[in-house]
Amino acid sequence: MMSNLEILQKLTLGTEATETITVNGEEIEIRPLTSGELSELQTIEKKGFVMKVGLGAKGKKTRVETNNTDVDINAGEFTHYQTEALYKGVAYGLSVNGETVKPEQIQNLPAGVPEQIFKAIIGISNINDNDLTIIKNFRKE
Repeated sequence: MMSNLEILQKLTLGTEATETITVNGEEIEIRPLTSGELSELQTIEKKGFVMKVGLGAKGKKTRVETNNTDVDINAGEFTHYQTEALYKGVAYGLSVNGETVKPEQIQNLPAGVPEQIFKAIIGISNINDNDLTIIKNFRKE
């Protein structure tokens, strides 16, 4: 029977299970996202949501009972953070064989290319739109 440490090491090696995809006639190698990377992308996405906070007695902040109508979304900021999550996710997925790709390099790619790569990374990472809101934009119709 494998120890927990051995199981973790085996699962971590899953990120080394790369896949080659073709984008605009070029073959590139991608890998799945790790749990920590997914968590970071989720945190970036959530920056686009603003929760309402009420002021109680003596001006102290109090938590307001919220429902779906109590969340404000600034469309510009929401789009900005979704794009930031996309670039960072693509950079992570392209960081293979000891190379580190930076999100700034991804934003310089031709329009549509980061989205193509991200869609492939979503697929091999086995994540869905319950994991990241941005994935709804890549759902097959």
